Amino acid sequence: MMKTLLISCLLLALLPPVASLTCESCFDQGIDCTNPTTEECDDSSDQSCLSATGEGKLSLLGPRVVVKSCINTELCDADYASLSITSSLYTQIKLSCCKTDMCNSGPPEMPDTETREPNRLECPSCIAIFSDTCEGRKNVSCRNEEDQCFHIGARMNFGGTSIPGAIRGCGTASFCDYTEGLLETDLESLGIEITQLDCTDAMGDDAREEPTVSSRG
Repeated sequence: MMKTLLISCLLLALLPPVASLTCESCFDQGIDCTNPTTEECDDSSDQSCLSATGEGKLSLLGPRVVVKSCINTELCDADYASLSITSSLYTQIKLSCCKTDMCNSGPPEMPDTETREPNRLECPSCIAIFSDTCEGRKNVSCRNEEDQCFHIGARMNFGGTSIPGAIRGCGTASFCDYTEGLLETDLESLGIEITQLDCTDAMGDDAREEPTVSSRG
């Protein structure tokens, strides 16, 4: 028994170390990354390469956004997410994962266009620039499968300048899960620092909140 154990230990010691998964990494506008970088995933957990594209009306970010990164494989079950900030600012997101080096390079698949039907849920809505928090001035109607109220604060690097911002609105549970999963990855290469993320159950449209003033830092 002892001899077998010693042999097993020697064999394990001689095996080459398991290489970390390498993924393409970017946060960009358009149909694909223009200047992607590479990212080595954390080999202490089960990770995959994420490729996500959002299409809709995103104001300053343009009509289409691409995100590529490492992410925990357990989050890869969902392939769709959406969010609504106001009735005219929203996006539908197509998500996909793969598990070989640089398998998320190339243009990501576009999301299917869906009719945005109100589902009788609402969330506080706001956008803040130069502050990573904001309070909802009014509510936005959630659409389709959106049943979560989210509040995201972040700092984004534009041309070497870090600018804080925040948004509130409705989102699907998958949007909250993926955003939380990105918190566990190295977002520095994407030029993003998420400073806070809160997701709570959306409320019925008969439970309106008193409007509050949006904070500006």
